[in-house]
Amino acid sequence: MALSKYDSTRETTNLARVARIILGPCTDALRAVLKKEMLPAALPHNVKVFMANLPKYTKPPISKTQLQQIKSGDYSNFDIPLLYVLLRNICSIPEHRLKWGNKPSRTDRSVSANIERIRLVRNEYYGHMTHFAIKDTEFINQWKELLLIVIELEAYIGSSTDLQDAVKEIKSCPMDREVEQKFIGKLLLIEELQDRIASLENTKVPFLLKGIKFTNTAT
Repeated sequence: MALSKYDSTRETTNLARVARIILGPCTDALRAVLKKEMLPAALPHNVKVFMANLPKYTKPPISKTQLQQIKSGDYSNFDIPLLYVLLRNICSIPEHRLKWGNKPSRTDRSVSANIERIRLVRNEYYGHMTHFAIKDTEFINQWKELLLIVIELEAYIGSSTDLQDAVKEIKSCPMDREVEQKFIGKLLLIEELQDRIASLENTKVPFLLKGIKFTNTAT
């Protein structure tokens, strides 16, 4: 569906801002967490070990295309679905109180809970794409939640405040129609990735496979 058929409004701008935060600072925060947990040089081997220990006849949660991305060692090309799989399965991040794959409780501010929230927010707005709009109240609430997530992940990473500063900037920065369509369009193009996540959530793979030893993780 061509976005050019629709007029730009305050509510479509809200959607574009959320898309920009999800695809920008939130994704970069997950990349930074992965870099903290696992050095790029160690990732291909540890993914290979994980894949080799999957139950027989189980659909792999990592595609061949994603395996090529992993081999490149360039985390800047990893998207949210791939980052979620790696952070959940290959790293040693403790799962949140309600377990991986489930919506965390509001009071749970753990790293895994925030990783889960980013995945869920991305999926939520993909599911609402037929409306191409977010009301002001919903936008403000979502912006506050995304800002808190990024602040907490940056605190865990021990980095600067660049990502949270970007979230603050996106809240009110000028966005013309072309920019809006760019970011909404990017979110629309993730249908294939959405299907991967749905498949991942329905698989019977025990994501935290006990007994597997991964090497050279970052501290």
